[in-house]
Amino acid sequence: MNLLPAETTLDIFKCLNFNQLNNIQQSNRYFCELIINYNKELAVKVFYSVELVVWKNYVCNELEYNPNELDLNLGEEDELKWKTAIQERIHNYYSYQKYSSRRNFDVPIGDYKMNEIANLFFVSKETDGKAPKILRLQLKQYPDTIEEMIVFRYWLEKLSHCFIENFKIEQGYINPEIIELFFGDSPLKFHTNSLYLYDEGTYTFPKGYEFLYNHVVIHGVKGFYYENSGWKLRGEIIKDEECHFLRAEEEVEDFCKVAEYEFFGVDNPQEHVMLYLCFHFGSKQPYYSETRGIDLV
Repeated sequence: MNLLPAETTLDIFKCLNFNQLNNIQQSNRYFCELIINYNKELAVKVFYSVELVVWKNYVCNELEYNPNELDLNLGEEDELKWKTAIQERIHNYYSYQKYSSRRNFDVPIGDYKMNEIANLFFVSKETDGKAPKILRLQLKQYPDTIEEMIVFRYWLEKLSHCFIENFKIEQGYINPEIIELFFGDSPLKFHTNSLYLYDEGTYTFPKGYEFLYNHVVIHGVKGFYYENSGWKLRGEIIKDEECHFLRAEEEVEDFCKVAEYEFFGVDNPQEHVMLYLCFHFGSKQPYYSETRGIDLV
């Protein structure tokens, strides 16, 4: 195959699944470069679900990588930024410590330590026998070394080239500030069919909403599932525009960028709720959020 034109080799690669491409990529430098250059045209890895789990301990396989793949050349300016972020204790993730729809934890909430390791779980479409294949990336809440940050950045970039059927945000979420530190203005996007957000007491505001608005692309129709102790909803974004918006209990409208989401009850379709996220112009982080129940009668 080395003697074939690149176009012919690419046509052959388009007939292969992700695992077959991965095996070829590891065996031949020329093919590796070809697959990297044309990755958007080739099969991608599909995960059944991805979720950051803070309180539970699991026995499963760690994500593995070739150390040569971590050859990231940091410039002096970026290295200084990363070292400063470590000194200032930038978060890898934020967690929700008070409420969850899951009540049976193997670590009591009172015993949870702020810099204990959380697990970013990847549940593969593949199976080990009968059970789903589960992989994990362990994350401290605050990185201690540049090497740890390089590994985290590597897996975030890899995940952005995969497709996630179900992306779940319940116990915690990735800090959007560390994504910006790693990738700058390059738009890092995670592609999913369905996003599941458990948001009790608006714990995800504002950084969680910043993460999902800027870094999660939902491809499924009404693929945004929003849940708390009072609501179990399903919907999607319907508007994203600059407009005047009157906040609750205010008399003067804001002129800002507004992302408008429409939800209906999963169990009761008559339940109708709107979610509004307001952004200052040029800002990635919302400064205001509001949910409004809509009377259908």
